[in-house]
Amino acid sequence: MKSAVLGRFTATRAVIGIIAATLFGASPAQADYAAMIQAASGNVTYLVGGCPSDPRPTHTGIDIAGPAGAPIVAAYDGVVTTRVVNFGTSGYGNHVIITHASGYTTLYAHMQQAPAVALNQTVTKGQTIGVVGNTGNSFGAHLHFELKRNGANIANQGYSCGQTVTRGYAIPMDFPGLQSNTRRTIHETAVHGSSWQKMSTGQQISSTVFTTVNMGTGWGDILSSSEGYLWHAFVNGGRWINLNSGLALNATSMSAVNVGQASPQLLAVEDGKLMHIWGGSNGWQKGWTGIQTTGKVSAVLMADNSIQAMINQGGTLYQVWTGGGAWHIASTGQPVGDAFEAVYMGGSAPQVMTVLNGQLHQTWASSTQWVTMSTGVAIAPGATLTAVNMGGGWPQVFTAEAGNLYQTAVMNGSWTRMATGTPASGPIDAVVLGGGQQPRVYTAD
Repeated sequence: MKSAVLGRFTATRAVIGIIAATLFGASPAQADYAAMIQAASGNVTYLVGGCPSDPRPTHTGIDIAGPAGAPIVAAYDGVVTTRVVNFGTSGYGNHVIITHASGYTTLYAHMQQAPAVALNQTVTKGQTIGVVGNTGNSFGAHLHFELKRNGANIANQGYSCGQTVTRGYAIPMDFPGLQSNTRRTIHETAVHGSSWQKMSTGQQISSTVFTTVNMGTGWGDILSSSEGYLWHAFVNGGRWINLNSGLALNATSMSAVNVGQASPQLLAVEDGKLMHIWGGSNGWQKGWTGIQTTGKVSAVLMADNSIQAMINQGGTLYQVWTGGGAWHIASTGQPVGDAFEAVYMGGSAPQVMTVLNGQLHQTWASSTQWVTMSTGVAIAPGATLTAVNMGGGWPQVFTAEAGNLYQTAVMNGSWTRMATGTPASGPIDAVVLGGGQQPRVYTAD
């Protein structure tokens, strides 16, 4: 009880601190800088208007040359307003246009196959929408990417000829009004009685970046990067409260763990760096781990109460750990998809559940090497994923697929995917509260 009171007192002090900072003219982080992410990996061969070595005045986008069949993801949340299937030799070929907030649109052309999304479908940042191809007026496998605001091409601000880009990494340019104008509501899905039910927490965030953690209150605490700050939502007196921590944060990924203190600790990706965040009597603080990354991070608490994490670095899974007063990182050599989650099941390293080639895979560290194996469970394109340890020796996985929530677990010796019968879209996270309860699943949609 004392720890819970201290945590809430710390959060309240943080709010007072941010009010004071505002009064004295402190300026928050740019909430809209680097809000969009790279849609594909490869080398930039043309800009809008071409490159100095090969001017193409009529060229209207960014050409990113990459391997055929590689994933293309949505640069940001939006709605599919154009979907064309055209395997011919003219125009954009198979392509999609996504309309975003504040007048922004993105176009993804020359897809190898029919787009993996439907017309009028709502998509989330990082969701797979197709694969790199060579359809339409194209001379080799590449993504033709257009970025416009109110009809004007703006992509050249964030790209240069010959540049190498990595899918999922932030586009280094400002997007005024984009992220700050996108509001999402956090929903909780849990078993009530004998069925899964979804309910709104009433808490809104202006991004897709959030994480949940069990702090022993009977509910999941929600940490989000919203409006340029770290926000902390929790249940107090039977109702949800969302407090501004006062810590400037513009994260593209974050993951929290309970280390047994009044406040959770987090690892977050911000401005291409992996940051360590913690709360205490002096409010929330953050420090650089010394690790550079722009991929997703998923953290776990180990048996010795230390923090480890797994990171997606350009499609390869990396392990992060602490030792000797420093943070360390090493490649596992294993592939990892856009959707993945680390979960601690015992031993000296986390396990990872991820989607590769349309199937759910499990990655773990054997006594000699890292191993990846398919579960045989098919996962729909564009799914988001979270994983938890419910005991029994195997992780459980929740996925938001095509607008619905699914649970996957080992039953009678084999992996089994089950529909919960509840809607779900967007980013997803879950917490285990114990006592034999099913996990509580949180979505931002």
